[in-house]
Amino acid sequence: MLLVISLFLSISGYVQAQAISGDFQKNCIQEQLQEHKDIKKKSLTEEDFKPYCGCLAEYVSKNASSKQVNELVMNPKSKPEWLKSIEQRVMKSCLAADSKMST
Repeated sequence: MLLVISLFLSISGYVQAQAISGDFQKNCIQEQLQEHKDIKKKSLTEEDFKPYCGCLAEYVSKNASSKQVNELVMNPKSKPEWLKSIEQRVMKSCLAADSKMST
């Protein structure tokens, strides 16, 4: 019985991580496009932000609590304070992981 419960919890966590990953990345990309729309040197596209937003979504899904992940799944466009804090913490490492974004 304990094994069944453990399996269920791991599967539900996986499903939540997938949900946060997809919706979170879409919102992240749109937010980044909006924030960088006035850059004159280059026309930016969704593809330019996919690596950064993917990195950010992965970090959030692995490091946020179940309650926090559920909050984002229920309202993908929300921007709670805990999320802003996580984004600030991981921003440099996600930018460093994508060499195009750091220039």
